[in-house]
Order: sequence, then structure tokens, then C-alpha cells
Amino acid sequence: MTAHLALTVSEEVTYEFTVEVQLPAYIVNNPNALRDYLADNEDLWLDDLDPLSGVTINERSLDDVELTLAA
Repeated sequence: MTAHLALTVSEEVTYEFTVEVQLPAYIVNNPNALRDYLADNEDLWLDDLDPLSGVTINERSLDDVELTLAA
């Protein structure tokens, strides 16, 4: 028997990469603000994230399956 399946899969992943960005002066004097600044300004680093390299899959779950029997 052959079946066509539509799968929905969720993954939690971690990306490790380096990026060069320009930061406002107040970040240099307040390193605790760096994470919040980068989270609010994803456009500074998001284009440098390569989803095919430097990735670690932490968790994967099969969320849904829809079965369609093939003719």
C-alpha cells in the first residue's frame, strides 16, 4: 500500500553564527542592553542567519498527519 501523507512538524533549533553590526554608543556602556537591542532590531543580523549551516536541532515533534490513500 502506498499512502500520501501531509505532515506538520515543529522544531526548536539553535543557530550559532557570527555577524558584524553597528551599535549605538549607549550599548557599549550598557552591555546588559545588547540582547534586548538586537531582539528589537532583527534587521541588523537576520540576513546573516543561514538556516542550513550552524544549526542544532534541540527538539522535534510530529504535530499532525493527514492520510490520503493513493490510487
